[in-house]
Amino acid sequence: SGINAEYGGGALYDNDVTPFGIGSTLDILKSPIDPRVHEHEFEALGPGADGKITGTQAKVPMQESKLPSSTLKRIWNLGDIDKDGKLDVREFAIIKRLIDLKLDGHELPVTVPKAWMESLDFEEARR
Repeated sequence: SGINAEYGGGALYDNDVTPFGIGSTLDILKSPIDPRVHEHEFEALGPGADGKITGTQAKVPMQESKLPSSTLKRIWNLGDIDKDGKLDVREFAIIKRLIDLKLDGHELPVTVPKAWMESLDFEEARR
């Protein structure tokens, strides 16, 4: 009977207008990203001397999301900001955020949000 008390009545969604969280996509896109949140996982993947991980290294944590390959490809293309086929910790943080966004049922943005770029201090954000 303890299970029903914990999960009964749709308590997961009490704070949302609907189970799909209307308006929350915008909040996520405007929220800064702290790359330190993913630093441990990134370091565990063994970045090279250039401080980056390869696509091969990134593949495993990305595939753990169980998202389709076509979606992961879009996420990679968005997250690899300098298009060098590798990820630094900031790009990895963007990819993790995009995966979370998609897993939460949101659409992927067409471009990486300015708020993310600025919070990660990408020079591209200052152009």
